[in-house]
Amino acid sequence: MNAAIWAHPWDIIDEGTEAVADRLLDIGITEVNLATTMHSVQTLNPHNPERKTFFADASAYFQPNESRYGELVPDVNETMGDADWLAEISVGLETTALSLNSWTVPFHSSKQGRRHPQTTLENPFGDSLVWGLCPSNPDVQEYGTTLVTELADRGDVDGIEMELADFQYGTGYGWHHQEFFTHLGDLGELLFGLCFCEHCRANARRADVDIEAARESARKGLEMRFEGQIGSQTDIAGWLAEHPSLARYVDIRKDVVTDLFDDFDEQMGSTPFGYYLKMGGLGDDRMGVEHSWKHGLDLDALSEPLDYVTVLAYHSDPTVVRDDVRTARSLIDVPVNVGLLAGHPIVDSRAALVAQAEAAAEAGAEKLSFYGYGVVPERNLEWIRAAIDAADRI
Repeated sequence: MNAAIWAHPWDIIDEGTEAVADRLLDIGITEVNLATTMHSVQTLNPHNPERKTFFADASAYFQPNESRYGELVPDVNETMGDADWLAEISVGLETTALSLNSWTVPFHSSKQGRRHPQTTLENPFGDSLVWGLCPSNPDVQEYGTTLVTELADRGDVDGIEMELADFQYGTGYGWHHQEFFTHLGDLGELLFGLCFCEHCRANARRADVDIEAARESARKGLEMRFEGQIGSQTDIAGWLAEHPSLARYVDIRKDVVTDLFDDFDEQMGSTPFGYYLKMGGLGDDRMGVEHSWKHGLDLDALSEPLDYVTVLAYHSDPTVVRDDVRTARSLIDVPVNVGLLAGHPIVDSRAALVAQAEAAAEAGAEKLSFYGYGVVPERNLEWIRAAIDAADRI
């Protein structure tokens, strides 16, 4: 079975591309998913010889051709400076047996959001959600399309794998020192993150949706949840059925994402196009793949532009990993890979990671992808070796 590993460029640059390639090939890795554009992050780097932590705003790890872009241009990582880490790593891997994929996170960018608030998601109360760019916005669409076009044209990578190039979800995927002391529940999360920017409203207007009724339903639902007048476990489908304008408003987002992915696919040409199904957080905070519609994803329609998907099955229970793979295979007609977090807080032993890999292989996963090279201890790399070996025996 093919196996990939996610990696941040600073870990490969600091350790040396040749040394990293030798180590990865030795444990059975065949592909590297390299961060080329990423959200803001602080990483703990247990086996990095130069630094044990790395801070970065949302940024790019290559030198973009700025003349190709419009309103939004990739922000070059400040630590990288004038270097081009993507190019350096690509050249370093040319003589190895490792394939290189671009791990591309285009729309989860608080730095872009702060600089261009008019392009962000706008919640039902009119607040700018600065961590997320809205896929309905023409400037955002141009940015995403130009980004994948440039990455494909550069020739550094063998495939492009995208993450959060959709409407994201709820209160988002992290912000500095969040103070959320109200439990929104599933319904509240969905309503809080619904975008009512001018472009999303225009899409709804063209579909004859009563926009004001939809927005008022979302606001009222949130206010009732704030005051405990509806429960945290309120059935979303049932509640939306009672608010048909809002239900239609939620549904039309899928057409926006599908059309955008068609554009991505066209611009990538022959470069393989993969997508990460990221449903919530880690462990018990995650949602099943069947909730992908909350991100605006229509998995059946996305079978056309996508070449494969990777389910980020970050859960300690192997049966949940198995179910995620099986569910994804039932919902989309492309190969399904699985992403496994090879460390804390999901797994704490070789046996635990092996059990997850076996469950994924038994469920029909085509490839194992492990998170992540620089952020887990060296001993966990041996766990990855054992997991790959176990999956190969299935």
